[in-house]
Amino acid sequence: MKKIVQLGMVLGIGASVWGWSSVMASANSQYSARRSNSVKLLWRRGMGQHTYTATRGARYSKHLGIRYSNNDVTPNVIWYTDAHEKLYDKYKKNSAIYYHVRSADRTLQGWIWRGYLKPVQVTNNTATSNVNQPSQSDAVITKTMLRNLFPNTIYDRALTTASISYLNLDDFNQIVESKNQKGLEWVVSRFDSFTKMKYINFFSQDPTSEKSVEQALTKAGYDRKARSGYQGWFIGGAALDLNNIEEGILPGEGLIFLIQK
Repeated sequence: MKKIVQLGMVLGIGASVWGWSSVMASANSQYSARRSNSVKLLWRRGMGQHTYTATRGARYSKHLGIRYSNNDVTPNVIWYTDAHEKLYDKYKKNSAIYYHVRSADRTLQGWIWRGYLKPVQVTNNTATSNVNQPSQSDAVITKTMLRNLFPNTIYDRALTTASISYLNLDDFNQIVESKNQKGLEWVVSRFDSFTKMKYINFFSQDPTSEKSVEQALTKAGYDRKARSGYQGWFIGGAALDLNNIEEGILPGEGLIFLIQK
């Protein structure tokens, strides 16, 4: 109950339909180990942005372990997609595709079976009087910081956007563990070809501080000497702000992409 009250204070209970939906969704949360163990991940990839609503079924965490909320609790929320996954049900012996979605105000997110999602055209009069596309998480790490930490590299905004996209997924560790080269290539598709690609995952106590990020990179195995070895590479990166309160992501987590053409 304490968490619900705290969330209400952050969002402003009663101020908008978004705040009330968030509180109700939190109250509806439930964990099931059996449900989580009943499915096997076949693949998970990013996808383009589409808008949907959902009034049936439920919204889950990765591998369906946590049921965040039944969708009838959030019938007026506009959901924006950014990834999809295919899960195999070990008991039913069939597969299903889930979309990773976010609400416009970024207070809600999770995975919903695509069969429960209904396409919707977003206008100023849809669901609320001010529905905006969800803004990506602030990069936090600046262009100057990246170039200082990795001297003589070439900053590329597309790689920063790629980093933000990955960090905003609630299952980044599994993406890294899969080592799926094709899964990584989609985020750098603007490059016709490249000889090498490197991605560095780290956790910083203060991602807005160059010193703190440098310490985190050193802890991750990239000290000053190692970082100086990427001269001429294209670079982009991002980190989640410590004030980020979204579900399923870790404030302070950072990701840097490096490409050698």
